[in-house]
Amino acid sequence: MLSLVGVLVVAVFAAGATAAPAPAAAAASAPKPPDDPVFPLQWNLQAIGAPSAWATATGQGTVIAIVDSGVEVDHEDLASKIVGHVSCLGTNGSPSQCTPNAGVDDDGHGTHVAGIAAAATNNGIGIAGVAPDAGVLDVKALAERCTLSCTASGTADDVAAGIRYAADHGATVINLSLGNTTQSVFGPAFSAAIRYAWSKGVISVVAAGNDALLPSGFSDEPAIVVGALARDGTKASYANTIGNAKWALMAPGGEADTAQSCQSHPEGIISTYLGNRYVCLAGTSMAAPHVAGAAALLRSIGLGPQETVDRLLATARPLGDHAVYGAGALDVAAAVGAPPPPSTAEAAAVITTATPTASAPVDATGATTPAGDSPGPATAPAEPVPVRVPPRATPGGVTMQLPADQGSSPPVAPVAVAVALATMVATASAWQLVRGTARSGGRSLRHR
Repeated sequence: MLSLVGVLVVAVFAAGATAAPAPAAAAASAPKPPDDPVFPLQWNLQAIGAPSAWATATGQGTVIAIVDSGVEVDHEDLASKIVGHVSCLGTNGSPSQCTPNAGVDDDGHGTHVAGIAAAATNNGIGIAGVAPDAGVLDVKALAERCTLSCTASGTADDVAAGIRYAADHGATVINLSLGNTTQSVFGPAFSAAIRYAWSKGVISVVAAGNDALLPSGFSDEPAIVVGALARDGTKASYANTIGNAKWALMAPGGEADTAQSCQSHPEGIISTYLGNRYVCLAGTSMAAPHVAGAAALLRSIGLGPQETVDRLLATARPLGDHAVYGAGALDVAAAVGAPPPPSTAEAAAVITTATPTASAPVDATGATTPAGDSPGPATAPAEPVPVRVPPRATPGGVTMQLPADQGSSPPVAPVAVAVALATMVATASAWQLVRGTARSGGRSLRHR
């Protein structure tokens, strides 16, 4: 059993970090945006300067491992990116027991995370990813289980096996949008796996958690801990503070959406989902893959693991107290030496003027207050906000709809994961996806 107690710790940038590169000269005109029809709604990519960075780095030759609930490997925006597909369930911590070409995403969380990091880009379909040319290694370490609620969870040993498997099978970066209920000490198996990955030259990126009660849980582990920012650049309402994490950044995680806001002015993060769909979710789970993708971009232009971490920290936009924000807000354009991203006002103007037109009416029947992956207000559970792009949609067409009945199990598993009070879960044991509706008890790993 994994005893999870503890306190996450602050990222302090070492004095000897690699200096930030001199910004490249601004191009005479802005780079042409990709033709992905949902790209105009991806405020998150504008916020980190990804479109500017792509002129310098695209992630080619790198692999981002998604250790999560699995990835829908035949999703239209991910199929071309999958370089490996494995299940590490029931391994008792041994990566040799992971089963290649096995496992499916039975939750949706891993598919959403994968799209943020590395969805196929400029393919006329769906969304763009932070690292357009990076490969995706799908490592399933959590599975959907329904007790008090439906969520993906699993053992710390299986997660550790997944990390080790990824490190041994070509991963450049490992994304870990998961954690324990208190987001405190993860336990020796997890920490040892993180250190093993680093020894193999692999960067681990860990979501800070959504409890909004305690700081996240690392101090000396060689992993980048990622907190979440809302669309306006402030700390998201649900996000844990950074604490004493060795390395830490903030990245877009968003806030809760309605069907209407997701369609025209999303507060959350739009990404891939089960059934060739696209949904808005919010959480530190969504923030982490922005940093994983950024790390892949830097590795693709020849930076080593430590140089990559140092560059990301050195070029982050300071936000204040390191114990809350770490090094600051991710700025991948600055990290690769590209022209700076547009201001918040300029980015908003781009998104507003290019918003896709819905190709079918929004079905908000039975809608309450979708909280997506974040806890949002301390109110009732809510579903993700789906955004379907029909297979033969007119370019730019997006159909948004909510599940018809949020009071029963929808066709697609809910993506609202519990955030329990620390006093209720001092000895939590399993791992879950870190998501957001209130639930008590259980030792589990969660998506964030």
